[in-house]
Amino acid sequence: MNKLVLLTSLLIACGGPATPPVAPSASSAPPTAAAASTARRSAGEPKPSPRGSLYDRLGGKPAITAVTGELLDRVAADARIKYRFLNTDLGKLKASLIDFVCVATGGPCKYTGQDMETSHAGMELVDDEFTALVDDLAGALDKFKVPAREKAELLGALAPLQPAIVTPPGRLKPVDDAAIARATAVAVKLTDENAIELMQAAIVAARRGQRNYADLLFSHVEAIVGAAVVAAAAPTFRDGAPPRLETPVRRMPKDTPPQPRLAGASDDDDPDPRRPASLTGTLTVAGQPLDGIGTVMLFPVKGGGQPRRPKLRVVEQRDKTFAPHVLAVPPGSTVAFPNFDGIYHDVFSISPTKKFDVGLYKDGETRELKFEKPGIVRLGCNIHAKMSAYIVVVDAPHYVVVDGAKPFAFRSLAPGRYKVRAWSERSARPTESEIVIRPGANTAALDVDGDATPGPSEDKFGMTRQPAGPPRSR
Repeated sequence: MNKLVLLTSLLIACGGPATPPVAPSASSAPPTAAAASTARRSAGEPKPSPRGSLYDRLGGKPAITAVTGELLDRVAADARIKYRFLNTDLGKLKASLIDFVCVATGGPCKYTGQDMETSHAGMELVDDEFTALVDDLAGALDKFKVPAREKAELLGALAPLQPAIVTPPGRLKPVDDAAIARATAVAVKLTDENAIELMQAAIVAARRGQRNYADLLFSHVEAIVGAAVVAAAAPTFRDGAPPRLETPVRRMPKDTPPQPRLAGASDDDDPDPRRPASLTGTLTVAGQPLDGIGTVMLFPVKGGGQPRRPKLRVVEQRDKTFAPHVLAVPPGSTVAFPNFDGIYHDVFSISPTKKFDVGLYKDGETRELKFEKPGIVRLGCNIHAKMSAYIVVVDAPHYVVVDGAKPFAFRSLAPGRYKVRAWSERSARPTESEIVIRPGANTAALDVDGDATPGPSEDKFGMTRQPAGPPRSR
């Protein structure tokens, strides 16, 4: 039954706004009287069997469906929590919740959603929000007269794991009073009712230290009234984050084909004249096969090599996933970041090589950015912590992206001594070595460290999105 704690985190973690930023409604119309009567008979009237599963005692899937719909309606109208749904496809969320509760209570459904740690990573939930969700669930259960025993089982499974879902206060970074006052001075001049509500919610979140959530809400205010109208408040919500791109978005065709999982190889990007040597090899991590993606770069020790021309490349967001997951490009290349999902993403990097924040857009919209400095750029989404990718800006004349344990290859090399720079996404930094390339076919077995911190990256404010660890003592 401990899995039922996911009900709370799943509610908040599942999505992104598919419509303009307004307070969402969980259903297009209230349940009919007949539907409510049927749900009450399913959920409340049959006498519970002391030996039956909780699924059966609740009344099966019809009752779970009715209670879930009521819960979402209550949450979407709850001022304490409703704006957590600004980036949510409520239809998909409802279907997922029904399957989840069905499975968690012993029913015959199949749940394929996220685990608890993934679903609430970086969400900066506070006690008031958790309490709001529990209150709304209790109200939904009461409406359909769920018996006391079954209600207690559902609610009792949530309370003990509250510390694993709620962000420890020490991790939050409240905005100072002076910055809050500046934002408040802007808020009082707004006239759009929805913008006023969103701005007030953003200020509350900033005061609590929920920096990501506050920035997301403020971005929706900008979308309603225009960034210029609230520009004086922007530092309240953006100070400490990387520079935000302000260039106009453009739209890519919706039928744009998906990008590959990895991209970037000098042999393919700028084919060399045929040379008398080649190299094939493998890349391992701490002696083990690479589970992920890496890169290998070759630099002639004596210098030289054909300069690589800048490219125009794409890193897309589709189905809450970046593609390519690893992209290698020469310095001076421009990368577009289209979002083909119907929900917002917020692509950013705080890597020293390139710090940026592309802002919010969706439905095939995109912005572009030029990458001048060689190095590794880790990408994240400030809304969806599980999303990650890498852009490797390579100044080597020879480079290739390595796909797991598959061999890599350089087809055309001049004989001589080369510096080798190898990296994997499991490595904190590249490893360097040297190799002698002789005429004909050559082989190499390269190994890199596996010292990168696993799990989600820090958010764009530099705050950890790692799990909080074991429950706090209360």
